[in-house]
Amino acid sequence: MKMGRKDIKEEKVHTCDIAVAGAGPAGLMAAIMAAREGAHVIVLERNDRPLKKLYATGNGRCNFSNLNMERGVYRGSDPEYAMTIVDYYDRNDLLLFFHNLGMMTKHIGDYIYPYNEQARTVADALLLECRRLDVSVVCEEMVVDIIPDEENFTVETHTRIYRCKKVIAATGGKASPVHGSDGNLNGVITGMGHTMVRQRAALVPLMFEDRKLSKLAGVRVKCSVRLTIDGLDASEERGEIIFNKDNISGIPVMQMSRYATAAFPVGRKVTVHINLFPDETKEELRELVSRAFKGVYDPDRRSDFKRDRNAHEAMSLCLNEKLAEYCLGVAGIIPGSLAGNVPEKQLEKLTGILRDLRVTVTGDAGYERAQVTAGGFAVSELTDELESRKVPGLYIVGELCDVDGTCGGYNLQWAFSSGAVAGRSAAATVYG
Repeated sequence: MKMGRKDIKEEKVHTCDIAVAGAGPAGLMAAIMAAREGAHVIVLERNDRPLKKLYATGNGRCNFSNLNMERGVYRGSDPEYAMTIVDYYDRNDLLLFFHNLGMMTKHIGDYIYPYNEQARTVADALLLECRRLDVSVVCEEMVVDIIPDEENFTVETHTRIYRCKKVIAATGGKASPVHGSDGNLNGVITGMGHTMVRQRAALVPLMFEDRKLSKLAGVRVKCSVRLTIDGLDASEERGEIIFNKDNISGIPVMQMSRYATAAFPVGRKVTVHINLFPDETKEELRELVSRAFKGVYDPDRRSDFKRDRNAHEAMSLCLNEKLAEYCLGVAGIIPGSLAGNVPEKQLEKLTGILRDLRVTVTGDAGYERAQVTAGGFAVSELTDELESRKVPGLYIVGELCDVDGTCGGYNLQWAFSSGAVAGRSAAATVYG
């Protein structure tokens, strides 16, 4: 049996019923639920303050759940497992939890926010409840090892040892390492016999190398987007995308990114197909382009070339001017050429481009700019209470699991739901 570190003095050994590694949403929810059942809980957090990543969620507005919880919002090797947990502690349970803490909420569309749209409010509600329940949240205390024995656990940090009956691992994935998520416990949990489904960035911008596309930086456009891998459809979304200097982002792209990030490492070709006019049929769009270029005014007056529009001016009647110039270039149409003289064949080609503007993406923007992590520890090795089947008494929750949600508050709902279920279960088994 592996022994604890001998360089730590006995007075630095602390005891508790349940140790929680990580003071994120999943960890604090687990701690609160366990403490409500009477357990003595200590939360160990590597950062100088808890919930550091939460403050940045939703650009600081903290969209923490969603009115629409239909199947398909969770991904991973077993999405139904995630839904089982979320059904057990669902959106209504979470809303009641916060309302009972005095935090008002509201929804904008299907997205649920704190009423004042400030992430700090969610953090304050959680921390105030921890204080009321005497949950100890110890910051700048990174867990470096978890050692099980026949009945208990020894949890080691750089400076202390904690002995406890149960451990809840809630240290997050690898996304947003600036907020303290870098997978530091992955090796420890893998060493206990757990299977790690390869982790990768999700909800992340997709990179391109086309220098001409870089000129579109700052352009936003509402459209439909389709992702293909080696020519086969992988995902389709609709909404506003954003062109940046070396990547494309926006909710539709972020939603599809998990499929792209799985394809990049094995050398598969990933293409984003953009339909800039998703509400028009091909025939309707062709007529729109024809009117922009040819007009319907008196053809006898078209001989005055000094007054007639050029191709860029014509296309800019339908599209953002930067995007118009780019699409003309792809179609082989000189922007300054006389609009009325562009051949029908080229207008047909332009129409096709407007319906299927293709961007070859070559990678993702990395964990630094990812909102969540895809992959994680296999949920097949966890019970329906998120307890390890390999190491009884160890619970694995939140982003550590092979579960990731789409945009819209689903990842925070998973964090809170998994934390709540694990916290209650851990406390029940302590006193069972």
